[in-house]
Amino acid sequence: MMNGLSYDFTDKEVSPWGGLRLIEETYRRSGLKQYLEEQCPNMPVTGSNRGYDSVDLAEGFMVSTILGATRLAHSGTLRNDKVIQRIFGWKKGMASQSTFSRFFKKFDQERNDKLFPAINRLWFSQLHLDKMTINLDSTVITRHGIQEGVAKGYNPKKTGRGSHHPLIAFVAEAKMVANAWMRTGDSASSTDFAEFFDELLTIIPVKRIGLFRADSGFCNETIMAKLEKDKLKYIMVARMMGPLVKRIFEHKQWFPIDNGYWTAGFSYQAKGWTKPRRMVVVRKDTGAHPDTGGKLLFPEVEEFERYKYAAFATNVEFSAELVWHLYNPRADCENRIRELKYDYGIEGFCLDDFYATEAAFRWTMVAHNLMSLFRLQVLNQKHHPILSTMRFQCIAIGSYLVKTGRKTTLKLSAKQKRRQFLEGLFSKVSNLSPPFRISNA
Repeated sequence: MMNGLSYDFTDKEVSPWGGLRLIEETYRRSGLKQYLEEQCPNMPVTGSNRGYDSVDLAEGFMVSTILGATRLAHSGTLRNDKVIQRIFGWKKGMASQSTFSRFFKKFDQERNDKLFPAINRLWFSQLHLDKMTINLDSTVITRHGIQEGVAKGYNPKKTGRGSHHPLIAFVAEAKMVANAWMRTGDSASSTDFAEFFDELLTIIPVKRIGLFRADSGFCNETIMAKLEKDKLKYIMVARMMGPLVKRIFEHKQWFPIDNGYWTAGFSYQAKGWTKPRRMVVVRKDTGAHPDTGGKLLFPEVEEFERYKYAAFATNVEFSAELVWHLYNPRADCENRIRELKYDYGIEGFCLDDFYATEAAFRWTMVAHNLMSLFRLQVLNQKHHPILSTMRFQCIAIGSYLVKTGRKTTLKLSAKQKRRQFLEGLFSKVSNLSPPFRISNA
């Protein structure tokens, strides 16, 4: 039987996260680092010459998030990592939990409403996209304890528990977050939409938005009228209320579009709407497609008992089939929200003050967009590997620093095959510069 492996200690500065060198260069070449340091309005100012630099704190928090932190306390595991400190050039290294907490407490509503739209305006002004598809969604974040803004509201998984109810707008083609607000737990899906959307339009102008998609929580007169006023095309899931269900039951002209699918279209005015609007309905045969989405509307009617239905309110003039196909990719919202919760830890960063919590939430979105840019421009992958996959592939690399005279070199531990892969990434990131071209396909 073999004896246990012997051990010893070294003073060498070693890190398991050498691949952050790729992320740091992506961040620097995107222009965001320079913007935060020189031009960005409303970054909080530290009160002491001995304190942490605000940009260093923001970067430290984003790096912690990228590496899997879900609590401010997790940053402490990186405090002794001198390699990460050297990669990003932080004057005092990674901050402690208490330092991050004090940093976020400097954020109030006014600061949040100036800082994060300014960052996103810079970000999306550099994306070379002819038209952007905006997907709007909300999610529930269950909270534990008594924090500002936590309230009982719609919570499908933990009924009666306190929560926050954030609102998020995604750019579908880039899989990036265009705008994100934290909201109190008793908010409905469409609460604060007008103000949220006005802020979104300061980030992405109307002329750059090709389509707006949302689920049934946003399908109401106020939102549709606002979109129509701004001359924006939209497709939204309609609520299956009694009058609409009756109209679907009475409709006789159904057009087959695929094996087990039919479409219908008609003008319809729901209660509370000021005018009729185009309605597109898709009927799905559960015999041919047992896992299909939609609602069983007429289970008691033998002729229709096997069909599920989905209805969409829209001002798009394409065929009913194309309207349905245009809406379907919106389901990716759920994947992005799941990634934000499980990989970026948005369920974990909760402080006593509401706007401090929102600041942490919105800095997480900045980190998410940075990694999406890395995926698109450096990995050159249109499909979306989740953060944990990118962390394993590109960031988790053993490394150490070597000093020769005045020069410091980061040594990365990689065998030949992986070395070639990493050399290719370093070559791509060294040529990275805005504007960033992203396909609409």
